[in-house]
Amino acid sequence: PGRPRAMEAQALLAWLDKHHLTADVAAVSLFAATCYRNWFWRLVCIGASQAAFHLLPGAAPPSPAVSWALAAVMMLLPPLKLLDHFKDQPEKGCVFVTGADSGMGEATVLALIDRGYDVIYAGCFAPESGDRLRAKVRSQGSDVTKLVPVKIDVTSDESVALAAASVEGDLKRRRPPVGLIGVINCAGMGFNGPAEYFPIDMYKRQMDVNFFGYVRVTQAMMPLVREATADPAARRGRIVFIGTGGGILSPSPPLLTAYMASKWATEAFCRSMRVEMQLRKLPIDLCVVNPGFVKPTNLMQEGLKLNARMWQACADKLGSNIAQDEYGSLLEKFIKYSAEQPGTHVSEVAKAMVRALKAGRPVNSYKVGPDSKAAPIVGSLPVTVSEWILKKSMFNDTGAF
Repeated sequence: PGRPRAMEAQALLAWLDKHHLTADVAAVSLFAATCYRNWFWRLVCIGASQAAFHLLPGAAPPSPAVSWALAAVMMLLPPLKLLDHFKDQPEKGCVFVTGADSGMGEATVLALIDRGYDVIYAGCFAPESGDRLRAKVRSQGSDVTKLVPVKIDVTSDESVALAAASVEGDLKRRRPPVGLIGVINCAGMGFNGPAEYFPIDMYKRQMDVNFFGYVRVTQAMMPLVREATADPAARRGRIVFIGTGGGILSPSPPLLTAYMASKWATEAFCRSMRVEMQLRKLPIDLCVVNPGFVKPTNLMQEGLKLNARMWQACADKLGSNIAQDEYGSLLEKFIKYSAEQPGTHVSEVAKAMVRALKAGRPVNSYKVGPDSKAAPIVGSLPVTVSEWILKKSMFNDTGAF
């Protein structure tokens, strides 16, 4: 029995002696891939490995089957946790989540309640949402004592200040002491409408909820997060925002000027503040979770109501129905396209939130759903090409150049 094994070992050693450079390239490529969590840079590593196989003298290119197998392993290998950046943070402390009335915020609360965090503060706009959340927490068999609903209107300075004071008071009463280590901004809304007629008041409302609301909550909660992370032995703090699509590289769909402006403003705020924390050497990380079409949420149902309000506001402003006459059919096509998309289940957004809180250092953007991952690729194409794809896929029309 020992002889076949010895022969196999000799054959392997002989192959390695002949193809050691090929084996070295494969080993270095695998190691390089585990230094990245981003799929794009892993693809770059795969391309570099193939180039090395063909360009380095003495390196024999592997067969297509082996090349594909190596590429698959490089994409799927988990990151090596040799550096603090890749070592998971402990799931402890408290987390505040806005937009917990429904959709992504609610799903995030229901996911986090089963993790190791001490308290999940559920920021709700509607008073009845707290009782509904408690019922859902009980129905999934989770510890309802870890849930603390907090009334908040993210468009009101006073309401946000009261919410922060409520969280601070609750934290001080708890024994043993716990701190606020995470803030997740999920509150949001979405207006549609033609840019040339869209009422300024609705632009302001959109920004007030989706951008200024995030800024208000972040600024109000930051003192508590800084306090919780002041001890060098404490885990790192986390501020998370909801973006959209593939982020700032995405093509911007027509009729969504207000919504996309609010989301791209959020990305700019997040990326700037993220670097500010790094330069100040503060252990607080910021990131964005970018979902594509997500279902089920209230965005579609509420969006139809907002559309009716938008058309009426345009008519009041213009004294006629010219806005709806010119753009109504385009909006109907967009609504139909949105309704037909299968979408990614809202629980996938919650899973991304869990990863963002737990990561040693979160990536700048967590893409959720295949459309979210594809959007920045399309957005990186020449503008005329990306716009053609956008118009053809959403409206089945290329318009005029």
